Amino acid sequence: MKSSSEAQPTATNARRDTILDAAIREFGQRGYRKTSIEDLASAAQISKQGLYLHFAGKNEVFVAAMQKYLTDGLTLVDEALGRTDQPLSKRLAAAMDAWFGRHLVTFTPSAFDVIEAGDQLSSKEVEKVKLAFQQRIVKALASAPEFVDVPSNRSPQDVAQVLFLCGLTWKDGKPTPQEFSRRVRLCVRVCCHLEE
Repeated sequence: MKSSSEAQPTATNARRDTILDAAIREFGQRGYRKTSIEDLASAAQISKQGLYLHFAGKNEVFVAAMQKYLTDGLTLVDEALGRTDQPLSKRLAAAMDAWFGRHLVTFTPSAFDVIEAGDQLSSKEVEKVKLAFQQRIVKALASAPEFVDVPSNRSPQDVAQVLFLCGLTWKDGKPTPQEFSRRVRLCVRVCCHLEE
């Protein structure tokens, strides 16, 4: 049985995750500039003072929330690519949807200042996670007979980069999640020469 001192970090981490999940929703709906520390506390159902027990201020909440959002995204990508009972095209499309498609649900067009704020506050972390996403796609492609056995002049790195660029269209033209998913499936088929 754990002592109360051993159980406390888990409770603190769980509370912190709850705050961050609420912050992701708030920043996603309101944007960075329009979200106040009061909004964040209210969304997490704690007092402002309670929020300050975990974070020094709005910027710290924002950076931690975006890091969690990106890390959670990589976990979803790993799950999608790990479904080896499915064809590569479906796994890649699911990974793209897990990484980019969820932005359509999380962020409203008026909240896109979150992207700009994220680049300013933690651009090295954002770049590191973007690279981690692309590396996962490269690994999936390089290990899939459906891709490797098709003669072509494209490398897994080139295809991963093109898929990433395709994924960035999630914010172009305000596509629905269904429309974005259709775009991604088409891009995967064309780039990888795969059937659906």
